[in-house]
Amino acid sequence: MKDWTLIIPAYNEEKRIKQTLSSIQKVFGDGINVLVVSNGSRDRTVDILKEWKKNHSNFNFLDFSEKLGKGGAIVKGLKEVKSKYAGFIDADDSFDLNSVKSIIDNFDSDVVIASKWKDKDFFNVSEPFLRKLSSRGWNLLVRVLLGLKFRDTQAGAKFFKKSVFDSIDSDFICNGFSFDTELLFKFKEQKVKIKEVYVKTIHREGSTFAYKQVIPMFKDLVKLWWSK
Repeated sequence: MKDWTLIIPAYNEEKRIKQTLSSIQKVFGDGINVLVVSNGSRDRTVDILKEWKKNHSNFNFLDFSEKLGKGGAIVKGLKEVKSKYAGFIDADDSFDLNSVKSIIDNFDSDVVIASKWKDKDFFNVSEPFLRKLSSRGWNLLVRVLLGLKFRDTQAGAKFFKKSVFDSIDSDFICNGFSFDTELLFKFKEQKVKIKEVYVKTIHREGSTFAYKQVIPMFKDLVKLWWSK
């Protein structure tokens, strides 16, 4: 797994980042490279990352003073990656990491995306009702406007050959939460093989996503549709 680098975008994650890193360490040990990208954090996130780095040779972090957004942080991290494979995962420790490890151990595609919704109906997904409702509305829009036929474009865990990422245009319209959609759209335009795999998640309170971001995400989606 040293051929892999796992990127974690982090914004003001002092309450969760150590637990997330501990969970990754427990499942993967030192067998995977981990890179946290702090973008504009104003709390103790960077102090925690500095302490973690002292005792973990497979770990590194980047610290940007400006707020880059989730997508902007991931792109900055990917520019530093030298490994054959790369991926990213949210900072809230919400994904079943044993399932993530299984994806990595058995990687057999150009791109593999984690999905909370694959083969699941509305009542089988562990999220608040309004979050699920907005998720299904977004999914319908990306299917209609961009032709992305996945059940879940927004789950924050995606894995790919680094060469595949390097083959797409790295100038992204979307730097926030709609980054995932644009990334998949760019992959689709390159006709790369994308596999969607169910991964169990646990809803964590304190998400950096807020419903006020729905309108900017919709504007991003329109821009993507217009750019087709």
